[in-house]
Amino acid sequence: MIGTAAAFVIGLCIGGAVVHRIQRKQRMQELKEIERISENIMNGKPLQASASGEETLYGRIEHQLVRVQEMLRGRTEEAEKSRDEIQKLISEIAHQMRTPLANMKTYTGLLRERLESGDETKTQPLLVYTAALEESGKKLHFLTESFIKMSRLEQGIIQIRKEETDLLRTVKNVLGQIQSQAEEKQICFHITFPEKATSPHDGNWLGEAVCNILDNAVKYSAPGGRIELSVCKNEMFAKIRVRDFGLGIDPGEENRIFRRFYRGKRVTTQAGFGIGLYLAREIVSLHGGFLLAKRMEPGLLMEISLPVQMDESFDVKKDTGLS
Repeated sequence: MIGTAAAFVIGLCIGGAVVHRIQRKQRMQELKEIERISENIMNGKPLQASASGEETLYGRIEHQLVRVQEMLRGRTEEAEKSRDEIQKLISEIAHQMRTPLANMKTYTGLLRERLESGDETKTQPLLVYTAALEESGKKLHFLTESFIKMSRLEQGIIQIRKEETDLLRTVKNVLGQIQSQAEEKQICFHITFPEKATSPHDGNWLGEAVCNILDNAVKYSAPGGRIELSVCKNEMFAKIRVRDFGLGIDPGEENRIFRRFYRGKRVTTQAGFGIGLYLAREIVSLHGGFLLAKRMEPGLLMEISLPVQMDESFDVKKDTGLS
């Protein structure tokens, strides 16, 4: 009798242990499945509910996770729709501003011609007002064109055509555009170029990105300052570096300066809209490269990195100084 009871207890214990082991294994499998579902949610992969309708803890958790994904997808689609509507609105406003701006430019030019042909003592104040009007028109024109470029880039309307390969030609063209602005402040360029630098790119768009960076360097440099411009490479990237010794940025602003309409905390009287660097990074990104900013003491280093082919070669020549 005692032996039978002992055997029963032992069998019960063994049976309980086996059941516990089976349940534990099942719980582990369910937890792994929940982990997989969570990872799919984070990666944006659609979920397939395998335990839908089951009145189990796992079934309820799975159902709730599927609902979470559906809510996130709905909110993401709504946010993208709102962003597209805002971009279209900005583009439409910018287009509507183009015609009155063109008219303002035309009539301001006619007014200046009429004033310059008259009595200088009487027309001098009016010429000052005309110059101020022209300057305002230029700023509005720049802002309008920047809005249009932003909208087209973000909507994928503008396609980057990487037909140009001579990187030096593109950079030299930009130097010609920025030279007069630099001469006004007596800025000296120290240039280090290789004999050859090739990387597939869109000459017009990459030129605009480099021009925006150089424009910032000149704008925030003190009169009589210098800017270092160089082109170099490593095994994977061709690099365009612009180093100025001007205003610089505060710690933590290395990424903020690439936001739309953001202006550095140290900026006071310098004109600008906080668009140039945003456009520059977007353009470089569409080329498959990246744009980084590094704080220097003093000044700022901007570096464009563009993909190159492994067989591309650079023969560096000596540093030259241009003013």
